Amino acid sequence: MAQARTTQRKISAGVILVDPEGRVLMQLRDANPAIMFPNHWGLTGGAGHPDEPPERTARREVTEETGLTLGRIAPFRAYYFSETRAGTRSGAPRLNADYELYLFHAPCTTPAEEMVCGEGRELRFFSPEDVADLDIAYNHREVLDDFFGSTTYAEYLQGRPFSGTGAEGGDPVALFREAIEGGDPWFEALMRAVAAWERPAETVDGRHYQYLIDGEAFDWLLLAERLVAEAEGRIPQTDAERLLFRAEAPAGALPQPASVPGARIADEDLRALIGDAKHRAHLNYLYGVTVEEALQYAVELEVSKERRGAHLHDPRAAEATADPVYERIYDRSCATLLGEFRDEAHLPHGPQIFLSEMRQFMYWLFKYRVKNCEPARVASDTRKALAQLSSMEAAVRRARRQA
Repeated sequence: MAQARTTQRKISAGVILVDPEGRVLMQLRDANPAIMFPNHWGLTGGAGHPDEPPERTARREVTEETGLTLGRIAPFRAYYFSETRAGTRSGAPRLNADYELYLFHAPCTTPAEEMVCGEGRELRFFSPEDVADLDIAYNHREVLDDFFGSTTYAEYLQGRPFSGTGAEGGDPVALFREAIEGGDPWFEALMRAVAAWERPAETVDGRHYQYLIDGEAFDWLLLAERLVAEAEGRIPQTDAERLLFRAEAPAGALPQPASVPGARIADEDLRALIGDAKHRAHLNYLYGVTVEEALQYAVELEVSKERRGAHLHDPRAAEATADPVYERIYDRSCATLLGEFRDEAHLPHGPQIFLSEMRQFMYWLFKYRVKNCEPARVASDTRKALAQLSSMEAAVRRARRQA
């Protein structure tokens, strides 16, 4: 059995400071090769102290790095990611630490040359065009891409920061309810809430929602289900079911060819709706959970067909207990792999597995397969899974046409 891993939660926070011209403040890190990202530009911020709230961390770091004492700041987004190192041959990569980065934003009228550069080599404001040519530390380029494309930044350009029209500035659930109560189209309001969402998981009315798996795979439809429940009947049931079960937008909500009514939300439309970072995490979920489930189903069909061909109808036969699907895909039994997953995730062993844990397990299996199987076999299995998904979607379309 694999050894249980030890994880260390690391929290950092910072503030995106925006000047009256719409430029953001960046700090040039020292050129010391012993530090991470030497001679790179980064946003103001840093690591939190034990039990220090993110906002306090952000304010303290800005004061230490610029000499500024900030007034009002507002949350922008949170980013969750993991750092891994090579694990043992028999297991998936072991996790060193879970990182949480909380970003706030605030206007800044103090010129960079009047600030006190307490860390690094230089402080300077940059426009979106200037940022493109910089060497940027950590994931701050992703952060800036998200920020420059947000309604929050648009409010700065319009000279009215904190005006409240950007969903990033408040609780997404409350803003979603206010929007639909005020008459906004429910789909637009729901997708704004998804784009602004920060919590990786939560428990509501006794149900656990795990939106972000392993810090990198985002189940946006599960979040949509949570938000639909908050609408309390204001969303037509048929439209809600089409979104949650088929990933279809309501009629007229997105530009679609007239010949494809009820089509799934196109990938480019989804990226525009939820942002690049969440879209990448959605793709991780798609390949790591949805495609992995399709692979298991495809292999299950193969095994069933082989058994019918060999006239193996007795469920008590030895083959029925040999766990052929998992053995064929992963070369190990389901019980063994589930035990290793639970050990690594510090989850209790037991006869039952809940849906949220099953999805985490599926993503773990995907990474296990990619790490431990030959690349050609991984590619072949992925093609098989994608073909199975296409076949299932085609069957659904045929059934709907005949209904």
